[in-house]
Amino acid sequence: MRGVFLGAVIVGILAGSIIAAVRTLDAPGSDGPEPTATPEVPTPRSVAEAFAGAWMAGNTSGMFELLDFESQRTYPLVTFADIYRSFATELTLASLQASVDGVDNAHASLAVRVATGYFGVLEYSVSLNLVDSPEGPRLRWDPSAVHPEMAGGRTFKSQIERPVRGAIYDRNGAALAITLDIPMIGLDRSAITDRAAVTTALVTFGFTQEQVNAALLSPLADYQRVAVGPIGFDRVEAAADLTRTSGIILYFETRRVHPLGPSAAHVVGYTREYTAEEIANRPGEGIRPGDRVGAVGLESALEAVLAGRTGSELRLVDSSGATVSTVSKTDFLQGQNVTTTLDSNVLTAAQNRLGARHGAAVVIDPVTNAILALNSSPSFDPDAFERNDSVALAAILGAEGSPQANRATDGLYSAGSTFKLFTAAAGLLHGGYSPGDRLECSAIWYGVDPPRRNWEGARGMLTIAEGLMRSCNPVFYQIALTLYNNTDGALSAVARSFGFGAPTGVVGLAEEGGLVPDAAWKRENRNEAWYPGDEVNLGIGQGDLLITPLQLANGYSTFLARDLRAPVILSTEKAVSRGAIPLTDAQWNHLAYGLQLVTGPNGTASAAFANAGYTNFGGKSGTAEDTGEQQHVLFVAYAPASAPRAVAAVVLDDGQSGSIEAGPIARDIVLAAIP
Repeated sequence: MRGVFLGAVIVGILAGSIIAAVRTLDAPGSDGPEPTATPEVPTPRSVAEAFAGAWMAGNTSGMFELLDFESQRTYPLVTFADIYRSFATELTLASLQASVDGVDNAHASLAVRVATGYFGVLEYSVSLNLVDSPEGPRLRWDPSAVHPEMAGGRTFKSQIERPVRGAIYDRNGAALAITLDIPMIGLDRSAITDRAAVTTALVTFGFTQEQVNAALLSPLADYQRVAVGPIGFDRVEAAADLTRTSGIILYFETRRVHPLGPSAAHVVGYTREYTAEEIANRPGEGIRPGDRVGAVGLESALEAVLAGRTGSELRLVDSSGATVSTVSKTDFLQGQNVTTTLDSNVLTAAQNRLGARHGAAVVIDPVTNAILALNSSPSFDPDAFERNDSVALAAILGAEGSPQANRATDGLYSAGSTFKLFTAAAGLLHGGYSPGDRLECSAIWYGVDPPRRNWEGARGMLTIAEGLMRSCNPVFYQIALTLYNNTDGALSAVARSFGFGAPTGVVGLAEEGGLVPDAAWKRENRNEAWYPGDEVNLGIGQGDLLITPLQLANGYSTFLARDLRAPVILSTEKAVSRGAIPLTDAQWNHLAYGLQLVTGPNGTASAAFANAGYTNFGGKSGTAEDTGEQQHVLFVAYAPASAPRAVAAVVLDDGQSGSIEAGPIARDIVLAAIP
């Protein structure tokens, strides 16, 4: 004989009685039709299971119908429902599971698991008393059936304190990111009596027809508030008159605001809403749908400091309101303000000077190694992400040039002739060269096969400083070849000593590490030897060398300070030495003199500096070949040359001349940065 129990299903609850669960048995040894379902007499287990199921569904009316007459008289439905509603509210109920884990004729035990928004997960058991009635078993109920600690008139009380996200300031106290209550105009479409009048009033006030139509046609329910758009604080009084038109409302919305907009978008970043998955994975932390978290930039890197911590306390109190015990407590922590080393004026000047050109600019104070500006172009409005502005976001995501890409920290470029400074340093340190040596700047250099041409023809015998002045390729080819023949990877090692080939280590910014190639790298990655041609390519910043604009600015800052340090962007940090550059005073002065010659009347950047009336600058240009016919151009400038306080590295994704195109941009950014 085979008998299979197929299930018991509670199909409904009627006033004063329970429609029994349906049970169907497979008739043994029969191929005929299934037997019809017959009502099952309620049992203690089926009543307890029905109560648990109704509780999980939030069906307090269904739960109430399972109580005996005495319980219903003592706790009328309104009172009964309010007890469960208050329990859910005070515990910040997110989800509830209840299951029967024991039952006899007089008692049933429920295992309860409550996931809360602020107090983690609570697991406990409740005991349900069962009594007989003409309709079968019923529940003799009191509040201990909600939670055993609620016997004797005790209840739960909670207190929640949510922090305001901390602000981000520049070095002068100007806001780069701040949380504000923004005045908004919205619609309550359930209150609109004259749609044409609403449209006319809003358009007359200054909103576009598209904004009005979007609000009127919102897929939200008519009774839900929909935004038309923000207004300035200076228009709040005028908006009061606007709200006399039925259906138009004025309200305030807490929003993250980035006053510099595109000028600080990449370095400061923006926030985003938590995903449903993130909320589910962090129960009890007080994260609600719609809450926001740092997405990129400093907003993301400094999340733990800016966000603070929600304070929450869950207490068990007696009927007088006195605390019996504290069930859970998390101390409140206000979001902390952060002051950076950034300078709003320099950020704005850099973004304006980059204009429509694709590229990046980084400005560092070489004395402190503090980042004053870090810009990438094209840029975007970070507040479009704060507003969840679908039209603006679609435009950003679909724009050419990848506006969200941070070229300053993630863009990988050949250094071009800006790298010649470091080749010169390697020659003085390890190649046996001295400031008094002269090397031939020939029209064609025959040191490797095939021979290589100089970009401007022969210039005669030049010192290393003069080689920098004219950016003479043969001078640096020869230094690189000497290093190849006489040392074991000294050029690559010196490049790394200036910070290339690894992240700069700045706290608060994600960055690429770049690449300084050498014999070991080529053997491992290409299974090829490192040839003289590889070394001379590296000597002029070409070949497989890859740098970021941030590394380039930091490399020149390292030269000026004669000390490799990680850049800093937080005012509370100090740049820490990671290795001194062992140039003698004579060697350093010779190289610094060469960089000043670059901007002088005989230098490659004379048009942007000396001939334009700008003096007391140092700098170096670069033009590097990319794949195909494209070139990118670079310029590093600093001032005052005698005691530098700002060094700016500018990289443009395409161009013909670093001196002519990137040079004036770097010059003007430096002028904006120095006092």
